[in-house]
Amino acid sequence: MRAVVVIGLVACVGLLLQSTLLHDLAPIAIVPDILLVLCVYLGLNHHSIGGALGTFLLGYFQDSASGSPTGLNACGMLIVFVIVYLTCRRLWVDNVVSKLVLVFLASLVKTTTVIVLLALVVSSGSAVSSIPAHVLAQSALTSLVAPPVFWLLANTGIRSNRESE
Repeated sequence: MRAVVVIGLVACVGLLLQSTLLHDLAPIAIVPDILLVLCVYLGLNHHSIGGALGTFLLGYFQDSASGSPTGLNACGMLIVFVIVYLTCRRLWVDNVVSKLVLVFLASLVKTTTVIVLLALVVSSGSAVSSIPAHVLAQSALTSLVAPPVFWLLANTGIRSNRESE
């Protein structure tokens, strides 16, 4: 129960930051995806239906706050959750560098998924051609925000599925 409350609070603060405050304060249009960092955290540490449901809710809340068609970010988050879960079953993702790379690649996967789904939903090519060219910079910024978020979640005392086994 404690994990749900802590992750929920971090998700609310992250959604508030990335949907309102950072857009107003940032001198450029690049904003880190804090909810994606939480999705990667859930994929690394909470291998359960609760982790998958939490990931879906993160994407759904991001869709609700961003005004994008409902389900785009939710589907992208679920795909990222599955990829991170399968990756950490095969590879040791314990150090900071591997987590940074994983968050960077997860951001690219989520953005690509959202672009492909948007192209399928919107029949005209104008929506896809108006995608900003700063996807790599946003992925890099998201991966740089990941270590403080991981540290915050690790030091709250919530137990992951790996620790409880």
